[in-house]
Amino acid sequence: MIKKSILGLLAIGFFAVSCSSDDDTAQVIMPEAGELSVGPYTFCIDGMPDMVSGITLNNPNAAGTNRGYVITDDLGNILGLPPTLDAVEGVDFEGAGSGVCLIWYLRYENGLEGLEVGMNASNLVGSFDLSNALTVTRNQPEAGTLSGGPFTFTVEGTPDMVSGISLDNPNASGAIGTYVITDDQGMILGVPPTLAAVEGVNFDGAGTGVCFIWYLRYEEGLQGLAMGMNTANLEGCFDLSNAIQVTRN
Repeated sequence: MIKKSILGLLAIGFFAVSCSSDDDTAQVIMPEAGELSVGPYTFCIDGMPDMVSGITLNNPNAAGTNRGYVITDDLGNILGLPPTLDAVEGVDFEGAGSGVCLIWYLRYENGLEGLEVGMNASNLVGSFDLSNALTVTRNQPEAGTLSGGPFTFTVEGTPDMVSGISLDNPNASGAIGTYVITDDQGMILGVPPTLAAVEGVNFDGAGTGVCFIWYLRYEEGLQGLAMGMNTANLEGCFDLSNAIQVTRN
């Protein structure tokens, strides 16, 4: 009778321990990165440093043992891993050339795989969370090269038009393209939008002197592109080709 009682107590104790062990499972905490704000940013590749600023991180429910920022291209390829926001704002995007970068904030647990420059963020393996991305666009207009000419006309009352001009710009970039005609001091005399329009200009009407024909590629926001202004005072993100000379005797 006593033996049975002892066995019963042991069974009850084993059952109690088993239940307690089942209920005391480790709590899994999922990483939470939060949300980045400010931006997007647009820079012109012009030899001057281009840094982002004013970025803020809103993550009231942030979780994750490790943290850092990730900079990728627009395909998700990892270009840099600045550890802090100060480090992000110290990155000079000028050196990256033209294109689009994305800035992310990352929270993750130990054991994350694939977090290396040259890897792709879509191939990260482990417990992690990426924030939204801030876009950094780097513009670098390229106008190309004009060929044809130089042209020499005699001002005699008959039309004088250029012809045979060609534009070689295999790497052309810039949202907007146009031609620009200036005098020999850079003063803008006309802004013909196409090569056909350039070849329709009657230079006889300009009197004697020297003109230059340029091709221009630029981004939105260019200032100073108007007749009577000077190309030396253009402000914005742009590139001018070489010039073709037109002499009017």
